[in-house]
Amino acid sequence: MKKQTAAAITNAIDDKSEEARKDALFEIRSMKKDLAQLEKDLSSKKCEIEDPAFDLVHSAFEIFRHTQVMAENRKLTVQIDESLEKASYKDYLDSKGARVLKKPEGWHWISPQGEMHYLGEAGDTQAAAEKLESIVSSKRKKPAAKQAASKKAAPKKEAEPQAEPKKEESKAAEKK
Repeated sequence: MKKQTAAAITNAIDDKSEEARKDALFEIRSMKKDLAQLEKDLSSKKCEIEDPAFDLVHSAFEIFRHTQVMAENRKLTVQIDESLEKASYKDYLDSKGARVLKKPEGWHWISPQGEMHYLGEAGDTQAAAEKLESIVSSKRKKPAAKQAASKKAAPKKEAEPQAEPKKEESKAAEKK
């Protein structure tokens, strides 16, 4: 539900940014016309100017205002995305049973075997979520890998060291 709400808010912000962009473009075009008219009036010998400076200043201010809205909306969208990402990390930690403890301080997770794992500082949910993910994924992979490796490797290691000393001992006995 959080993602849907954030998406709706982000879409509304993007729509406002698009309106501001169109308004700024309109003001730029209007300012170009005013500048062309001012140039035409100043180049003529009659030089009749009817308060064009106000139109130019007003257009420049409107362009500034619209681009400022666009910049603020961009920052707001980035903040929403970051907050949503932090919330997803916290949701992941909560779903796996990790908790923020006061003593010992920070994020901790107790495995099904009863082992307590320190995941990170209380304010750093991203690092804690990544560490929990690595712990959970390593717990899934390691037991199967260790069992298979120990079954295959153990008999070979035991057989080889016993066979070599016997050969060396028998060769030494033959030389004497």
